[in-house]
Amino acid sequence: MRRVKGLVAVAVPVLWVFAAACGGDEAEVNVTLSEFIVEPDPATVDAGEVTFVADNQGSETHEFLVVEAASADELPVDDDGAFDEGAFEEDALLGEVEDVTAGSEQELTLDLEAGTYVLLCNIVEEEDGEAESHFAEGMHATFTVE
Repeated sequence: MRRVKGLVAVAVPVLWVFAAACGGDEAEVNVTLSEFIVEPDPATVDAGEVTFVADNQGSETHEFLVVEAASADELPVDDDGAFDEGAFEEDALLGEVEDVTAGSEQELTLDLEAGTYVLLCNIVEEEDGEAESHFAEGMHATFTVE
C-alpha cells in the first residue's frame, strides 16, 4: 500500500507540470510585415504569454514594436512622423525586435495583461532626399488582449 501512495504522490505533481507546459494561457500571433502594413492574426488573444512571430513578407527591412496604447493616434510623433519613443512612457513600450530583414521571421514573447496595444514598425529611411517613416505610412495595427 505504501508503494501506491508514493506513486500517486509523484504522479500528481508530474501530471500538473505537463498540464502547465501544455497550458492554455499561451498564444501565438503571426504578424505579417510588409510595405506598409502590420497584420496580426489573430487580432485578439487571451491574457497571458503571447509569442509574436514577425514575418517580413516585404522587400524592405522592418522592425516590430509592441506598445501599450488605445490607438496609434494616441502615440506621440517626431518631426519625421515616426513614433517618438523618447516622449512616451518607458514602461509602455513593452518589446521590440529590430532589423527583421526581407523574407525573414523573428519572435518576441511577452506576458500581456488585458488591454489594447499597438503593433508597429518605426523605421525611418531616406527616400528621394526626404525622410520616410514607416509608422507615418500606416505601418501599425491595434491588437487586443482580453
